[in-house]
Amino acid sequence: MRDLALDRLRARLAADGNHSHTSTKFQDDLLFYATKFAAHGNCIIEVGSWKGGLSAQFAYLARKLGQRFVVIDNDATYLEYARAAVEATGAGGSTSFHLGDFQSFAVMCDSEIRPTLVLIDADHHYDAVAADIRTLYAMASRPYAAAFHDFSLRYTTPELSNVRVDRALIDAFGEDFQHIKIGEIAAPGGPTLQITPQPDGHYHEFGYSEGVLIVLSQLIGPRTSRN
Repeated sequence: MRDLALDRLRARLAADGNHSHTSTKFQDDLLFYATKFAAHGNCIIEVGSWKGGLSAQFAYLARKLGQRFVVIDNDATYLEYARAAVEATGAGGSTSFHLGDFQSFAVMCDSEIRPTLVLIDADHHYDAVAADIRTLYAMASRPYAAAFHDFSLRYTTPELSNVRVDRALIDAFGEDFQHIKIGEIAAPGGPTLQITPQPDGHYHEFGYSEGVLIVLSQLIGPRTSRN
């Protein structure tokens, strides 16, 4: 059954120019798993907010589930976009905002926070994603699940060749690491994922998913922390 309130929220975000730049399937998958895993924690966390298109939807869902919601971004302008988008939903009371990176939040976060789902969608460079993966496993209360956007994203431009979410995950957990594909699959004519290089050099690798989701208890932790 369609959630008509969510549909109205998405329409308003689009009208305001604050819509999510992820596919609708990616958004639906995230909200589905956040709901499915709700009994395993009390908080949803978003790392990287852009203009708040997903932030507003997470805030709506968190309020519906009786959970907290935390938005993390190291760009003050984007964080204010997210704040405005969330407050427009009326869910600002259960949402908090952290200016900084995921690592700085993890160091000072409330000990009562038990993350149900963390979305990692900030800096997609290999080293940044690897650091975010280590942070997931270093948190005092380990998240139940984590989702990563742009698993399939690639660039032809040399200065962005190290944008490799997939490689950071594979190096952390192994070539065949256990995961759930979320969002679209890159293919010819895909509505969101373009497999041919665009003017800025970005494209999505054919056959790869837009994002992936991992259940942390199913993986023993990134290799860099196993020694």
